Amino acid sequence: MMPMLRALPGLLVALLFACSTAAEEWRAPELRLGLVAHDAAGKEQGSASLAAEVLFALPGREKAGDLQSLVPRLQVGAILNMAGRTSFAHASLIWQVDLVGGLFAEAGLGLAAHDGDTGSTSRPGHAALGCRLLFRETIGLGYRLDGGWSVLGSVEHVSNGGLCARNRGLTHVGMRVGYQF
Repeated sequence: MMPMLRALPGLLVALLFACSTAAEEWRAPELRLGLVAHDAAGKEQGSASLAAEVLFALPGREKAGDLQSLVPRLQVGAILNMAGRTSFAHASLIWQVDLVGGLFAEAGLGLAAHDGDTGSTSRPGHAALGCRLLFRETIGLGYRLDGGWSVLGSVEHVSNGGLCARNRGLTHVGMRVGYQF
């Protein structure tokens, strides 16, 4: 877990840089907590991970009116494996589209820093991920409940995109509960 903790300051600096715009332009964040099936069909399968995320509306999103879905939200979070397998911290841009009723869909792209194996071999039950820094892609379908609450089912994948010798990747499937402050 130590390499992931060393990556957190860099992610926080990126967040602070993104926050350098006037504070009054920022909306209150959304907090999401959830549980995911860790690497659902891969080498690290068979355990669960906790998901924790904060989403911020970027300045100007509210002014976009009907085009808000074209302006992404900044998401900062972590996936913490409860069985000692790979955990990671991530920062992503998330695009969200309202569908019908309270239904919404979202997709995101970002970066993740992990504490897993990077060499050409890996420990039993662990994936060799090649690089310390990975690309992160996510898609989800959610529903907005009353009072600022929402539920979201999602699939996320992290991998190095072929930039390192090994490109095993991890795919998580799970549910999150969100609250918009």
